[in-house]
Amino acid sequence: MAITVKLNELIQQPENAILSISTLLGQKLALLDCSGVVAVTPEQLTLLFTAIPETWQSTEIKEVFDFSTITPTFNHQLQDWINQRLGYIQPQTSITDYELTSTNDLDIFNFRNEVIGDYRRYIESFLKIRDRKVKEFVDVELDKGQLWTDPLVQLNPSYKKGATVKELVQQQTLHPDCEKYFYKKDGTPFTFHYHQKQAFETAQRQEPYVVTTGTGSGKSMTYVVPIFNDLLRHPDISGVRAILVYPMNALINSQKEELDKFLRQVPNTHIRVEKYTGQESLTKKTEIQNNPPHILLTNYVMLELMLSRTHENKLVESPNLKFLVLDELHTYRGRQGADVAILIRKLRQRSKSNDELLCIGTSATMSTVGSREQRRQVVADVASKLFGVEIKPSNVIDETLERSIQRAEPTIEQLCQGISASLPTELEQTLTEFRNHSLSYWIEMNFGLEEREGHLVRRQPISLETGATKLAEQTQLLEETCLTVLKQMFLWGSKTNGLAFRLHQFISQGGSVYATIENRDKRHLTLEGQYTTTDNRLLYPLVFCRECGQDYYVVRYDADKHIILPQLPTALDISPDDADITEGYLTLDEPELWDTSDEDRLPDSWFSETKKKGRVAKKDFARFIPRKLQILPNGKVTSSLLQGTTCWFIPKPFLTCLNCGVLHDKKRNEFAKLSRLSSEGRSTATTLLCLSTTSRLKQVFTGEKAKAAKILSFTDNRQDASLQAGHFNDFVQTSFLRAALLGAIQAKGQLTHSELASVVVQYMGITQNDYAKQPAEFSGGKRRNEEAFRKLIEYRLYEDLRRGWRIVQPNLKQCGLLVIEYNGLQEDCADNNLWQKHRHPLLLQATPQQRFVITQAAILILKKIR
Repeated sequence: MAITVKLNELIQQPENAILSISTLLGQKLALLDCSGVVAVTPEQLTLLFTAIPETWQSTEIKEVFDFSTITPTFNHQLQDWINQRLGYIQPQTSITDYELTSTNDLDIFNFRNEVIGDYRRYIESFLKIRDRKVKEFVDVELDKGQLWTDPLVQLNPSYKKGATVKELVQQQTLHPDCEKYFYKKDGTPFTFHYHQKQAFETAQRQEPYVVTTGTGSGKSMTYVVPIFNDLLRHPDISGVRAILVYPMNALINSQKEELDKFLRQVPNTHIRVEKYTGQESLTKKTEIQNNPPHILLTNYVMLELMLSRTHENKLVESPNLKFLVLDELHTYRGRQGADVAILIRKLRQRSKSNDELLCIGTSATMSTVGSREQRRQVVADVASKLFGVEIKPSNVIDETLERSIQRAEPTIEQLCQGISASLPTELEQTLTEFRNHSLSYWIEMNFGLEEREGHLVRRQPISLETGATKLAEQTQLLEETCLTVLKQMFLWGSKTNGLAFRLHQFISQGGSVYATIENRDKRHLTLEGQYTTTDNRLLYPLVFCRECGQDYYVVRYDADKHIILPQLPTALDISPDDADITEGYLTLDEPELWDTSDEDRLPDSWFSETKKKGRVAKKDFARFIPRKLQILPNGKVTSSLLQGTTCWFIPKPFLTCLNCGVLHDKKRNEFAKLSRLSSEGRSTATTLLCLSTTSRLKQVFTGEKAKAAKILSFTDNRQDASLQAGHFNDFVQTSFLRAALLGAIQAKGQLTHSELASVVVQYMGITQNDYAKQPAEFSGGKRRNEEAFRKLIEYRLYEDLRRGWRIVQPNLKQCGLLVIEYNGLQEDCADNNLWQKHRHPLLLQATPQQRFVITQAAILILKKIR
């Protein structure tokens, strides 16, 4: 009898689990329940069909797929796949070209697993570990999600409605012309949130205030609308009326675009808005100085410069200046906060409207501890110090939330019934049905909201697994069942806008594996960066030879005190401060790894021949000969062979691996020779995750949505943003070059040097418009452009093959996708005259094939030394 397997759970499992089920499917011992699956990726289909005979027709496949549970979208995809296997239709040329005939609904949970899977496969491709126990330990920790914890689910809250712009005009809170600026695309008036309405009323009372509501709550409207309202009530005012200060120019650019949208609603509006930062040209700044706008957007650094430069006096000494807005108040803390506080006092002193200056602040996060009144008091105290004016706690405006699901709280019996019963089909999943479902209330009140002091506030985000555990405890149902239903409910709520949510995924860098110095079966392993463990045993970080995976402890050897101490794994390329301490590497002794008589295995360049002593190590290399040490778990070096663990010590820099014998020079950095748990840096990780996300989004969406699939990447400062942008471009260009080379080789079989560049350029499929500064269509100009580009590509192709050029982006040869052969090498190995001329007794006796193998090995060694 066939066992039933839920496909939506199976596709979230590791590849091995999917392959195991594939074996059962091929024997007709399993049946796939496809409920809730909109589509799967081509990789997942490949795994599922691995053990299914290729001769199976649709009738046989229906015996292992429960077609009564299949959605129309997945049914279409599955039929295409079956026809493709049987040769009825041509397969897609690549994964990225695959287009799902989807409903454009994204299963974000499955999508997250796919992106994390891409990232895991990438970092594991560099993780070469020779020791079996260490490898198993690392695999287990990665399976636990050590580097990527379960994602946190956060519901987008529903804000209490305040009033429409029309109602506020009728209440005389806003000027009648505000209706012209603030209306939706369909012509209906804006409906403001309750906290926005509170801000408008506070501004009308001419009292300073701070808005502390969440991201996406419309904080900018809490000061934009009052400023517009004031300018509409005083149309004859000239000069700067409001200065808006932002911590980053990116926020200024974004806010300028938003303000322009409102201004475009009213042709020939008298309200003027300008940016004044380091990005504007001298001509533009001069124009602003001569004709100041009503609203000036700037940053605190530029504001300080304006206060110190006489030719910018008009901008800060305007007699009509009334509004000073500080966005993202939480960024102004410590010394920077003190600087900004003094800056504001200077502005108020210089401003001719000091008594009338209305200070407004906004921030998403200011205080999270204590009661609501206590939090307001803390924010009021901080803002008062910053602005230099009193801000009442009652003028700290926080968010007022309301429930999206208005149904009554369900009983435990109703929850159990809602979980046990099947969810409606895709066509029946309406907004009304969702709001009436018993689980929708439970989800909102356990993932989104909680009541404190009679006031609804946001809950701390939790993982879906944590929520499933809580639901299982309340209903006494299986946790796996609760988890599956919760996923389906979240996707239903997202599709119908019943409960929109965000998924927060935190990814940490790999760090290091730490181990005690004991024999391989006994030593303690951990990923926690601590100094000691039980019984005063020291923990040392491990690094691994990039060639063979041999593990080495990173240590500091104090020969005077006879002790080995741990060294920071991030300090591989930093020289020690103390001359008496030798930094280096330890590896555990094992049979045939190394012996004191193995110095012959070291390169001849390390030694010189003398008449008296024979082969003697040179002064510069003598200290790099491995030393045998007996070490206790607490790091003490002992002379007793009955105590401690036998190890081999080699100092920095790492010149040779005792296991594989690879040789390095002193110029290359240690990172290029040895790897930690992860080799990728922050920029590489960001680039990889972004590329994985965008490429997989284009697999899910079709048409315009596929073209619009984008990702936003934020960073702390402009320098990091520039670095990341350069890294993106380099990664994409290198990948593009390698893809063209791989395509050319796959099509041609082999390429010679004379045709290499031309064929690769052909497979790039680009025109002069893509690479030439001055494209030419005819004769000499066209030929010169094409020849210059061909030569550039030829150089880039060979430069990319340079060993160690990109540690975290190995070239096609290092990945085994490209083999370089040497023209005429086999003929030379078979030519005995050549070997007679350059005589070597062993090579003269060797067969041509043996000479060929030896020559290739010699060339490979020369490449590694280079």
